[in-house]
Amino acid sequence: MRADMDLYPNAFQLIKARKKTVELRLNDEKRQKIRVTDPVFFHNSENAYDVLCCKVKDLHVYKDFYELYKDYDPVSMGYAEGETADPGDMYAYYSKDKIDRYGALAIEIEYIDDLYLCDGHMHLEYGPLNEEYAMRFIEEGISKGLHEVDILDHSHRFKEFEGCYEHLKAYDLQAEWLKQKTKFCNTLDDYKALIETIRKKDLPIKVRFGLEVCYTSNTEDLLKDILKDVRLDFVTGAVHSVDSILYDMSFSKELLWDRRSTDDIYRRYYEEVLSLIRSGLFDRLAHPDQIKLFGHEASYDLEPTYQKIAAALSEQGMYSENNTGIHYRYGHKDIGISENILKVFRENKVKLVCASDAHKPEHVGTDIKIATLRNKGEL
Repeated sequence: MRADMDLYPNAFQLIKARKKTVELRLNDEKRQKIRVTDPVFFHNSENAYDVLCCKVKDLHVYKDFYELYKDYDPVSMGYAEGETADPGDMYAYYSKDKIDRYGALAIEIEYIDDLYLCDGHMHLEYGPLNEEYAMRFIEEGISKGLHEVDILDHSHRFKEFEGCYEHLKAYDLQAEWLKQKTKFCNTLDDYKALIETIRKKDLPIKVRFGLEVCYTSNTEDLLKDILKDVRLDFVTGAVHSVDSILYDMSFSKELLWDRRSTDDIYRRYYEEVLSLIRSGLFDRLAHPDQIKLFGHEASYDLEPTYQKIAAALSEQGMYSENNTGIHYRYGHKDIGISENILKVFRENKVKLVCASDAHKPEHVGTDIKIATLRNKGEL
């Protein structure tokens, strides 16, 4: 069985430094399923995608933490050298009633590495919203050695969001695009039913579910009303249009790129990106520099813009994607976000999640290891 646990940054760093080798937990029903040699993933409580990959070396059950503390030295449990180890500290995490009921568990661990491979963006858009099709994406992630896959369908799949796309219909080509059978064909309740089915499975990979929501500043109030009742693992915001014109479609050249200057398009795009972040509606920002996908480059210096985006993301506590789809889906030379924006994000400690933007099961995990190493500055 796979185990995932959150840790405060101090304890997290002590495991990474190979000082803390024992994790202390309540021996409740969830932890009773853990076995020796099982993988255990410790997630930094300040960044869910900063993860330590470990293995269970041994397990010991105790009546309470007072008995447990007798068998381990303080440093191995996460105390500093010379610090007094007080079993009473565990009452900050668990009530006496729960400890009396379940007892304490010492999980002896071996730290392996921090190369946590997550594909944080994939869509069921081209198939049915059912268990069989979703499992094709999940099984592909397992076969490619990923530790996590995050599924998020586009908001234009769901009937609840149809009103947010009315402004695009001013252009006939876009109105026709919105008539496709994949648009507004399901409800959020359909999606929730699928999520509940998948969550009942005992999988060797972590699966999270969210939405990719098309944001425009002129539909922000509509989105706010829809999203206030949405309860998912995360909601990702994406800018796919500039002044009601989609910039990333086959017809975008005719409607947008041949009619306006590249610099003007870039400025409007990033104004919308900043509005998206500051709206407070989202947990993640999708593909932050996707405006480059057809090879159009701004002639002005983008670093001040990137700095504003990084500051806004940090202020909101949002993640940014490092999305590889632009490379293998559109043929852009960058495998993910550009080195310039990535450098600014790393310097500003923006939280990053890797993403393939897979629309087909076979694309799950594409270039994810490369993106992960780039995020860490190791490539």
